[in-house]
Amino acid sequence: MKWWDSIRTRFNAKIKDVEPVSEVQRLVYLAYGHLLMEEYDQAQSVLLEAVQFRSAVEDPETVAFLLTSLESTWIFREQFEDGIAFFSDYISRYSRDFAAYRGRGGVLWYSGRLHEAIEDYSRSLELKPMDIMTLSGRGQVFAELGNHAKAMEDLDLALESLRATPKPDPGWARWYEQIEAFVHNGRGFALGGLGEIERAMDEFQLSIEMSPDNAWVYHNRGRVNDSAGNLERAIEDYEKALEKRKPPLNPLRKEHVRLRLAQLGLNAK
Repeated sequence: MKWWDSIRTRFNAKIKDVEPVSEVQRLVYLAYGHLLMEEYDQAQSVLLEAVQFRSAVEDPETVAFLLTSLESTWIFREQFEDGIAFFSDYISRYSRDFAAYRGRGGVLWYSGRLHEAIEDYSRSLELKPMDIMTLSGRGQVFAELGNHAKAMEDLDLALESLRATPKPDPGWARWYEQIEAFVHNGRGFALGGLGEIERAMDEFQLSIEMSPDNAWVYHNRGRVNDSAGNLERAIEDYEKALEKRKPPLNPLRKEHVRLRLAQLGLNAK
């Protein structure tokens, strides 16, 4: 999931030329500015302040924005345990907020705790069935666990929901394109695991055309090429996976790539 690009393009359409009318909105706009500048420390501080007003916030879109943005700050700074602790405490107080389970699921995924991530994504879907980002996240974690058929079920549902949802303006259209790129990446990895290499490569290519700086799509395509014996292509993809940062690989996957390149007799960057 660079999923901050997808968040900001969606949110930008909502805040353009609008003056804040509450303290929460003021803090959200301030955090939005920090996130645009990739100032994750400052953004997190402001978002945590905004969350203190949760009991007064009635708009579910604002709540989801706050929680998804906080998720991104912990992931981009690789502070996974702090993120998990925050969401666990938050859920103890607001157990009906689907985005909190989705947020903790994302941080658990990046920390390597895949089975726990599945549990949180599943709880999120109980609260908000057919949520596109949750289906995409759970599908990709299923693919990492080797449950490729189950992954395809989630990713197909995410794609179906995406294509059925109207795009009211260009800002939203860009948001959907970014999310669709993540879905195609997951589908490529799952199809590769099912042995459908040609279809997998088509999915990866679609994903790259929509989101060319996502490290995960190169990593996943590299793994499929590696398994298929296409080592030169795998090497190229692994090297790109270490270069791209929107979003970057998590530490476990970076280490996997470096080790694999070393096994292939190369020096990882």
